[in-house]
Amino acid sequence: MIKLKDLLVERIDYVDTANRLVKKYNLRSKVKITTGKNSGEYVAEKDLITLRSSYKSMKEFLLSILHEIKHALDANRLGVKKYLKKYDQAGTMAAHAGKDPHDDNKWEIQAEKWAINQYNKYFKTWE
Repeated sequence: MIKLKDLLVERIDYVDTANRLVKKYNLRSKVKITTGKNSGEYVAEKDLITLRSSYKSMKEFLLSILHEIKHALDANRLGVKKYLKKYDQAGTMAAHAGKDPHDDNKWEIQAEKWAINQYNKYFKTWE
């Protein structure tokens, strides 16, 4: 059995790995490495997933790309305009409730849960 920590011995090509995962979920989203403190971001208008250049662990990287893939799947399913409208509405509702418009946005919570589920389903055995 391959252990996740064994994979960290060699440098992982984040873009190649992310592109393969994007294709596995039947998406055409582009992947780009950027600078910044965010683990990742999905830019629906450009169908673009941005990632950092490094992560503390392979698990952190995989959870980040899976989280962004969920956003891309939602935008693909609903259409970009409708997805952005619903995402913005959820952020506004969270803010009106005195919560964080990003962290307490239901779309972010759903994407995180989905990413963890997918990770546990496909990658947990590597640990």
